Formats: sequence, structure tokens, C-alpha cells
Amino acid sequence: MTQLSTRPLATAAPGPTGRLRALLTMSGDPMDYFTGLRDQYGPVVRVPLGMRDMFLVSDPEAVHEVLVTSHRHFTKATMGAGRGTWEAPLSVIFGNSLITSDGDLHRKQRRLIQPMFHHERIAGYGRAFAELSDDIQAGWKDGDRLDLSVEMTELTLAVVARTIFDVSLDSDVARTVRTAIPRDEGPMRWDSLPFARYLAKLPLPGNKRFFAGRDRLDAIVYRLMAERRQGDGQGADLLSMLLAARDADTGEPMEDRQVRDEAISMLMVGHETTANALTWSYHLLGNHPEARERMHEEIDEVLGDRLPTIADLPRLTWTDAVFSEAMRLYPPIMGMARRSLEDFELHGYRIPKDSFVGIVPWVIHRDPQWWPQPERFAPQRWLKDPHPADAADELTGHAVAPGRPRLAYLPFGGGPRQCIGTAFSRMEGVMALATLGRDWEFEPVPGFTVDHLARITVRPRHGLPVTARRR
Repeated sequence: MTQLSTRPLATAAPGPTGRLRALLTMSGDPMDYFTGLRDQYGPVVRVPLGMRDMFLVSDPEAVHEVLVTSHRHFTKATMGAGRGTWEAPLSVIFGNSLITSDGDLHRKQRRLIQPMFHHERIAGYGRAFAELSDDIQAGWKDGDRLDLSVEMTELTLAVVARTIFDVSLDSDVARTVRTAIPRDEGPMRWDSLPFARYLAKLPLPGNKRFFAGRDRLDAIVYRLMAERRQGDGQGADLLSMLLAARDADTGEPMEDRQVRDEAISMLMVGHETTANALTWSYHLLGNHPEARERMHEEIDEVLGDRLPTIADLPRLTWTDAVFSEAMRLYPPIMGMARRSLEDFELHGYRIPKDSFVGIVPWVIHRDPQWWPQPERFAPQRWLKDPHPADAADELTGHAVAPGRPRLAYLPFGGGPRQCIGTAFSRMEGVMALATLGRDWEFEPVPGFTVDHLARITVRPRHGLPVTARRR
């Protein structure tokens, strides 16, 4: 990194013209557009968008500069923020949580919350991961037509309801999350667009439904907080831990509003990202029966007819590789945005003050420079030790090979703002695949085309219909 005040101006980044075209593409499917920009213009592309430019950064070393080395020269941003203010549209639901906050508040909250996601504490949730995965398939019958997008959302909602609030899937909390906050209406819909904060304030029916649902969810969370305070304060759920947390310097607890913001953020984001990763895993397995059979063989060998435990994870190497490869091809999050606090040089290009820097994992994960045959679903990339079946495959072990930049793979972001629940989500995903894989396989529905929808997360546009087959 070089601050431009100390040297001549760097080169202006290349890029297309036409703000209207960029805006229309962002409101539809931006992934092919961004990938095409990378292919045409290179690792740093100036994209004219809204009131200011966005710089699409896809070189992993440049990404590392923004997210890690020089992260203090950038602030958390959203393309929906207006000029003169950086309020994210997502703040209307997430408040000042880890997802939306920045600076001293973010560092303080991260320090408070990090111990709640220590590996040993997450391991304590392993039994819940397996039991809830087992529960979700109890009503399935051989030959049932299922929408796995819906089923996986129910599963991960059950997991976060149990671990965050210690309530069941049929509780009012889960029912409210399921129905009150529509994913395709209100501020959630506008977040990636310029002027989103203004669109969110219009008296549109979708906006009204969104805010009414948020108010219902708030009422439930504050009620649960009051109930926790009437108890002994020894609960193992994350809400109890948030209430018990104390600042290391002042000894002060979080304010109620802050507890609410963090709890709802974990609840909303925690279940959707993992649900999407599981859904895409089954989509890919359905179209690659050899990979599916290999996963089932591993599950049979490791588990037999019992539920998985955390101790089984080191032996579920292929299952873990399937999950990792699914998140490479279909990252859980659409992208990350930062705003430059000063003129900045990145990868030899000038990034003016107050510009957006956009980092899109989809683009980086499909770069052939780092991922040979990038469109190919190849879980063997993630195997450290060659398997006889992969002896002739040049991709085996590629994901862990030396020389590939670390942030060529960033399904949960990177640096100080990397998702705090990364280990939680990975463990949950592999445990779910192993539990459901003991008894079931899923056949794609003939003639149905699966398309992706990139908003805040990347999910199947019209779900994932399959036929469930009991093994």
C-alpha cells in the first residue's frame, strides 16, 4: 500500500463506461457481469455505479491488502449508502452489530463475542447439529418431492434457534423468523443498489411488511432477554452469554439494544448462509453421482448407523471436501464492500478517497489462475493426501497446495472482519451432510434448471426440487 500523498499519482484503473448499464446489471444478476469485467479489464476494475465509482478487486494479494494489511485505511461500506452518510440499509434489521458496525465499536464487540465462538464451545453444539439434522428428516418418505432449499433453511433455523435462544423450531421465535422478515422485500432487497437507504424509506407494501415483522421479532427477543435475567444466568445459549458478557476494561455489560442487535444478526445470517451452502452441496452432488456415492461410502464406513459426533470430523474428509468445494462454486455471501478513507494505491492503481472497493468471492473463486478448471465441481481439490481414485487427477490437493494466496478462497470473508461464526457454520454443514447422508440421497428433478440469485447471499432463485430416495 502507498498513500498517494507521498508519491506521484498511480495509474487510473481500467473499466467500462455507462452508469445506467452497471446499475441495471447490479439489480439483476451481477455475477456474470463482474466475472466478465475481471476477464476483460484485469484484477482491479473501475465500475461506474451510482454517485461514485466502485473498484472491483479480484487479485488475492490486493484483497489481502484491503481486508488485512491496510484494513484501517478502509471502512465497512454498502453500495446502498447515500452521499454524506454510511448508514447501511441492513442496519434497519441488524442495528450496530458485528455485521454493520465499524471502528472502535466493532473491535470492542468482536473482543466481547469472540470467546463465545471458541472451538471448544462450538464443539459443545455438535450433538445439537446431529440431532436436529436427524429430526428434520423424520417426516420424509421414500419418493417424496422436496424443495431442499426450504428443508435446509428449516434445519439451520432449528440449529440457530436452539443454540442462540435455546428454543425449538416450533417456538414463536422460529415462526417469526420464518415468516416475518421476507428475503425479497424491503431493505434486504435493496441493499446492493445505490440509493438503497432512500428506497427503504418509501411507503411500499414490502417495506411496510418488513418493518412490521422486525417489530414482532424485536418484541420476542426483548421478552427472552427479560426471561434470562429472571433465571440463574447460567444458560449455555448465545443469548445468555451475550447478557453475561462484560467489557474487559470497564466491566460493563452490553446495552440491551446491542444485545438485541447481535442476537438477531447471528440468528438471521447464521441460518441463511449455511442453508444455502448445504443446498448448493446437494445440487452439485445430484449432478455428480460419483461424488455422491463416494460421500455415502465414507459416511457408511465412519458412522455405520449412528449419528456423527465432533470426533468423527477428521475422518469425514470427503464430506468436508464436498462442503468446501460447494462454497467455492457458490459462496455463501455475495460480496464485501469497503470505502477508502483516503487516496490509496492498490495493485498499482489509484483508488480515490470515498470510493467503494468491492470484493466478490464468486469472481475470485472462479479465477483459472488460482483454480484450474474453475467451473468444475472437484472435491478432490481439498484432499491433502492423494486417494487412489484421484491419482491421475491434476486437481487433487490443489486447494491446499503451496503458492496459492490465502485469500483466493474467502467464503466467509477475511481479516479482522471475517465472519465470527465461520467454524460454527463449517462444523454444522459437515455434520448435517453426514447425518442426512446415512439414510438419504436426492435425485434432481428432470427438466428443472437451477439458477442462482445473488442478493446479500447467493441462493437458488427458484429453490431446489429433488426426489428423496431412502438408501
